[in-house]
Amino acid sequence: MERLSEIKVLPILESLTYIKQNHASVVRFGDGEVDLMTGHSIPYQKYDDNLAKKLKQILQTKSDENLLVCLPDVFSNMERYNQNARVFWEGHFFKYSNFYLDNCNSPFYGSTFISRPYIDLVDKSVSGTYFASLKELWKGKDILIVEGATSRSGVGNDLFAAASSVKRIICPSKNAFQYYDEIFQEIKKYGKDRLVLIMLGPTAKVLVSDLACQGYQAIDLGHIDSEYEWYEMGATHKVKLANKHTAEFNYDEGVELELDQNYQRQIITRIGVDNFNEILVKKVEKMGISELISVIVPVYNVERYLKRCLDSLLKQSYENFEIILVNDGSTDSSSLICEDYARRDERIRVLHQMNAGPSAARNAGITFASGKYITFIDSDDFVEETYLEHLYQALVNNGSDISICNFNSFNEERQSFLFSITKEKYFSKNYTVQEWMNLESSPSNNLFLTFTFSPTKLFKAELFEGVRFPIGRLREDDATIYRLYLKAKQVTFINEGSYYYSQRKEGLSRTRMLDDISSMITNAEERIALLAAMGYDLTEQIKSYKERLKKCCEDALRNGQIELYQQCCNKLDLIENFPKEK
Repeated sequence: MERLSEIKVLPILESLTYIKQNHASVVRFGDGEVDLMTGHSIPYQKYDDNLAKKLKQILQTKSDENLLVCLPDVFSNMERYNQNARVFWEGHFFKYSNFYLDNCNSPFYGSTFISRPYIDLVDKSVSGTYFASLKELWKGKDILIVEGATSRSGVGNDLFAAASSVKRIICPSKNAFQYYDEIFQEIKKYGKDRLVLIMLGPTAKVLVSDLACQGYQAIDLGHIDSEYEWYEMGATHKVKLANKHTAEFNYDEGVELELDQNYQRQIITRIGVDNFNEILVKKVEKMGISELISVIVPVYNVERYLKRCLDSLLKQSYENFEIILVNDGSTDSSSLICEDYARRDERIRVLHQMNAGPSAARNAGITFASGKYITFIDSDDFVEETYLEHLYQALVNNGSDISICNFNSFNEERQSFLFSITKEKYFSKNYTVQEWMNLESSPSNNLFLTFTFSPTKLFKAELFEGVRFPIGRLREDDATIYRLYLKAKQVTFINEGSYYYSQRKEGLSRTRMLDDISSMITNAEERIALLAAMGYDLTEQIKSYKERLKKCCEDALRNGQIELYQQCCNKLDLIENFPKEK
């Protein structure tokens, strides 16, 4: 022990000051990492040779302003800690003292106990100062928490209340290193301009080191939440927490996870925890708690209208939703507005991509959606505060797979409504897929528009398996939405105008909905072919197809598209004058 006292470890406050002044990343080594580096498994991580080698490389790295390597502050003055802690560390050093002497030769180390500043201390009166200094690291900052599925750091306490916003990546509670590459890529994707706080055991050390090399500030915080909970309750010994992981109570047995909606909203992705999610979903359903809705909003050069859209979404009476803003290469201030709103509300996520059109934007949103349900909003449109609530109730209460509302059409130039759905016209009705498909061209209540429009609908997310919007094709709604209908068992329609469709000279959907005659015919023919193969009655579909052909003949001739005009007229002539002999 005498030689071990030469290993210099900064006290907790000095370590926190160093981190704050230098914006340093932090790697903390404890007894578990030493066990792994010497060939042993630990309760939350099986031995992995690659992990062990990486940990040793990091341990042998000298601290600098970019990365602070930390060790337990127990190589001297151990009387600061209670008897249980002293007995543990004395036994640990008896076993591993040579390991420390061989591998810990840096001029100084930070204190691993920046995340253990309470329970083992004899004098606990200083802990308030430690926690206050720790909170200063993320005060006013956007943070990304990367943690195990049962950690739930900060849930039920104010540990991260001073942060500007909180987002989370949820990972396996055990053997997280198995998913290392995927976790690392997701942190890079979402951690830009955020302080990354990682509570993921030995895997956190490697993540922090690699992230620091790429310019991210990441701090390994280990069991900070348990320490803070004990501090808040004034515990004198380690007390098991009933609703989340507790430090030193291994295997998480008997944990009854609470369904905290704010926590759920903060989650932007989950890695390797599918079975865990299924358990939560079943619990949500059993308790009748609202389920997550993903609201996908493609954004392209709508700076004049975007705030109106987002403000209407943030006023929703149904609160358990996430907003995925897909900035499709905007060249105005739309992207800045997206980022500003994401900082204000943790339910908002922003994806930036090169301009590729609304299909690519919607597809990106579908890929990143976490909700059980999906709805689309065009970024120049806006909705009533009951939009999500009424669609959700219509879908769930009727056991449907898709719920649909009507819309009001608002002319931006005139600042007036072209048409609106009044309360007197309200009705709600369930349809079989065949019945709903027959309404494709119905003029009643503008159903022919509502039928193909991507917004105004709430879909079960599972319907999108194998279904995406076609890239680079006009009338992408018309080519896609009916495929989702065909995967449903029942559709519920509510005739209320809780969606406001903005009509303007140029816009996200409007520029894509200009008459493209060829696409109109191709989409109809594809739909009829698929319906025929599935055995549907085509009577109404054929009527609709004939009306399309008539319209396309007129439009093609009016636009000087003579060859297309002749093609449409020939098809119409075959249908009307050469019927199949019976």
